[in-house]
Amino acid sequence: MLLAVGLLGIAGNGAIAMRASSAATRERRAVQRAADRAAALRADGCSTARSGSYADSGAALDERWVVGAASAGAALIDVEVRWRAPSGNRAMLLRSAILC
Repeated sequence: MLLAVGLLGIAGNGAIAMRASSAATRERRAVQRAADRAAALRADGCSTARSGSYADSGAALDERWVVGAASAGAALIDVEVRWRAPSGNRAMLLRSAILC
């Protein structure tokens, strides 16, 4: 009986670990996507960077980025990435700047 209870406990912990690993993978993918978008906007430069959005149904990620007006030698950018998780919709926001 004690062995059965111990094995059930181990199995339960394995399921929790798998869910946490899956959530971390989704968050890491969202952070990488936001960082890549910010780098692409910085590479475009102040004169050509524009606000926009992109929905990647394959990765289940929605991106939205806003490029502010250039002032004092920089344009502020906000990159938001949203994704669906078992616990509900999640989002992360990356703020950066493009030097002009």
